[in-house]
This record gives sequence, C-alpha cells and structure tokens, in this order.
Amino acid sequence: MVNKQQKITLAMYPNTFGVGFVICEGPKEILDYGIKKVQPISHHKYMKKVKWLFEYCKPDIVLLLDYKSRKISNRQKRIIDAILQLARAKNLNLKSYSRSQIKQTFLSFEAKTKYEIAMVVLNWYPELRDKAPHKRLPWMAEHYQMGLFDTFSLMLTHYYLE
Repeated sequence: MVNKQQKITLAMYPNTFGVGFVICEGPKEILDYGIKKVQPISHHKYMKKVKWLFEYCKPDIVLLLDYKSRKISNRQKRIIDAILQLARAKNLNLKSYSRSQIKQTFLSFEAKTKYEIAMVVLNWYPELRDKAPHKRLPWMAEHYQMGLFDTFSLMLTHYYLE
C-alpha cells in the first residue's frame, strides 16, 4: 500500500476506455499507475473505479482535467464533475489543469501533439516503454494507452507549474 509520510497525489484522466491514473509523491516518486478499464461504460461503474482509487491511495491532492475550455463528451463532463464532488466531500485538495496548460507546459520541451508529449513522458519514464502509443494517423482511433500518457502529462504539468 501507500506510505503516508509524503503528500500523496492522485492524477486522474477519464477517457472513453476508463480512467487513467498516476499515484505519486512527486514527479520522481511514482507509486502506481495504469488505466482502470470501465466496460461497459456507465456512470455507476466509473464512480466505483474512482472510489476504489480514493480508498486505495488515500490521496491528499487530486488532479483532474479542467474541461471548461475544451470540447469533451457530456459523459466525461459528468464524470469529472462527480469526481470533483466526491473529492470535495472528502476535503481533498483539488487542482485542475486545462489541455492548453498541458500543451503550453510541454512546448518548453518541443512537444506540440499528444504523440510528441507522450514521447517526452516516455523519455522521462522508460518503464512505460511497453505501453508506448503508436503515432496516430488521422483515420485511426486513439491508442488505448494514450490515456495513461495523458494522465502522466497532467501530473507533470502540476509539478511544473507549482
């Protein structure tokens, strides 16, 4: 389980496959990560996974995508709002970062696209090599593991901007 000496950060990034998560005590101290798959997708099943993550790591800080300046599905908006509500009920420190803040952060590392950002993350965390997404062509669906790299980029943006 998780050591409570440092502040535990839980970054979550909901997508069409489930919820990507990174549990850490800082950008260099990754405790756990992955994608909690939700099939078939339902609000109830999503929140069951989120509640499990909250119980598993008992976070001090929760990081989420700020969707207000971005077009995402109504389902994802409802999920993010429900996670925010749950985190507030548990008196957790909440931080939200927009996709444009994430992109701006990674411009410093010459990464503009989601794929380029994923490659920067992969460079910093070589243990993710077996989860590396392929370069997507316009007609291709997003790689399943891209949600994990989105979550890492959210976590890294938090520590970069703090």
